[in-house]
Amino acid sequence: MDGDRPAGLFALGAGHVNPERAINPGLIYDIQPDEYITHLCTLGYSRSDIFSITHRNVSCHDVLQKNRGFSLNYPSFSVIFRAGDRRKMMKRRVTNVGRPNSIYSLEMKAPEGVSMRVRPRRLIFKRTNQTLSYRVWFVSKRRMEDKNTRFAEGYLTWVERSSSYRVQSPISVTWTSTK
Repeated sequence: MDGDRPAGLFALGAGHVNPERAINPGLIYDIQPDEYITHLCTLGYSRSDIFSITHRNVSCHDVLQKNRGFSLNYPSFSVIFRAGDRRKMMKRRVTNVGRPNSIYSLEMKAPEGVSMRVRPRRLIFKRTNQTLSYRVWFVSKRRMEDKNTRFAEGYLTWVERSSSYRVQSPISVTWTSTK
């Protein structure tokens, strides 16, 4: 890890791996260790399962109460619209590991049947290792009249034009008729 970055942070990516670009990715999605515990709770892991992984005694009830609307800070998005759901919001954090004074602009392709809004639409980094957040709102334009599950895919990409960084996040949307 870089000496300027706090210990205990993990970097993840999504998509095709290009070894030359992997060395200098531009942006990374850091995840704190405690966020993995919250994620295990959202997946329904039991207290003993989590203890066997983390060696920590965790109350998922308490963790989930403190972290309502939690979404793992992962580079990809998985959106599930269940019966009655029309809107979802997800927040992500990215850390600039590229050049200082970098400006990333948004390119996106919304999944079919979904409208998307991303705020902010530009990420302006003044320094290396600076972290900024963005939010994505997904709005389903489909009605669930039938009982079939439907799928759609899209992406959003942060582009830094002066350095040719392109950080793409795949989006997968599922509609299901079950609550």
